Amino acid sequence: VALTTVIRQIEKELGKEAKIEYKPFHKADLKETWADIEKAKRILGWEPEISLEEGLRRSVRWYLDNRHWLADVSV
Repeated sequence: VALTTVIRQIEKELGKEAKIEYKPFHKADLKETWADIEKAKRILGWEPEISLEEGLRRSVRWYLDNRHWLADVSV
């Protein structure tokens, strides 16, 4: 899934347009990944139960419901 697809879905869920700032490619960034959950399926019998869209919808909802205390979290 392209990052722009994820951004567009989050924009849709928030009802806002992201302000995207394109920067030169950094050597530590990945241009692409070939993540594969086949091993998790085989060994653990695990597979996703919800779509990416639903997962993003739930994540945005959680953020909106919890952003008041998230403002105090420092990393």
